[in-house]
Amino acid sequence: MMNFCTYFDSYYLVKGLSLYYSLEQVTNDFHLYVMAFDKECYDKLNELNLECLTVELLDDFETPELLAVKPTRTKGEYCWTCGPSVIYHFLTKFNLSSITYLDSDLMFMSNPSIIAEEVGGASVAITEQGLGENEAKSYGKYCVQYLTFRNDENGLGALTWWRDSCIEWCFQKMEKTRYADQKYLDQFPIRWKNVHVIKNIGVGIAPWNMHKYIYKDNHVIMGEQISECVFFHMHGVQIELEGSTLHVSSSHFELSDIVIDKFYKPYSLIIKSVLEKYLNYKVDNYVVHDLSLYTKIKYRIKKQFRNNRIVQWIWFVLLKKKGSKGHGTKF
Repeated sequence: MMNFCTYFDSYYLVKGLSLYYSLEQVTNDFHLYVMAFDKECYDKLNELNLECLTVELLDDFETPELLAVKPTRTKGEYCWTCGPSVIYHFLTKFNLSSITYLDSDLMFMSNPSIIAEEVGGASVAITEQGLGENEAKSYGKYCVQYLTFRNDENGLGALTWWRDSCIEWCFQKMEKTRYADQKYLDQFPIRWKNVHVIKNIGVGIAPWNMHKYIYKDNHVIMGEQISECVFFHMHGVQIELEGSTLHVSSSHFELSDIVIDKFYKPYSLIIKSVLEKYLNYKVDNYVVHDLSLYTKIKYRIKKQFRNNRIVQWIWFVLLKKKGSKGHGTKF
């Protein structure tokens, strides 16, 4: 049994259910623990009564330590702050031998047991972001998207340290050794033993690294390596339903035709199934949209400056809107 956990609110409900649905399509040997970040999400998941899902409500979970820092964080920052605490909660409350955190916007395309086999008895497993050296210095070498923690000395040690660190400081700001909840992961292989960096190149394909791969059937190729596509991180996907037509679009990254065919169209079909099966919407067709020409030009210019510290400070500290719902949509 693979034990997974995640968290989301009603604005991410469709994406969270799409994660669950994608897992169901590739394995029946899993259980997903969900921390619902609002009552509407909690009630809906309970109403669905999904066989391989356990849901709890944020209000019943928040510790005094989390509540003390909540007023100091934006909505997104507080979600990141809670992440390690949510993982620790499910791991210890249900006395699991291990648990794997999943971002709620992942789409599984192959059985994740292939990852578990590689990880073996490691206490901690992490995935690289696949960023360039300069970007990794800003955002961190590893990605908070797929993280395994074993219920042992090193696993609990790393998780507890990360939890406490995020409660102390978790902001969308660039610092030498910190960025949000993510750059803390750079310390895992340094501070703890038995930490495994996942080598399978089919793990962690994402919009920021998708250009590095060659795609063939359900496989990705990089140099001499070839692997099945295990999951794609559908970061920044926007979803809208106009009448009975589903619109799925990228909000940050330009999409090639092959990426649209391999990932965004299958994800659209999953969302369509979720809307119909779980949320009682009628969806006749779907359309996948790439970035508009204006947005492409804007992001190409932005890319030239994204690693400039002054620009980062202006964007993340001065201009970043508080209370943003991100790319979520409430249906």
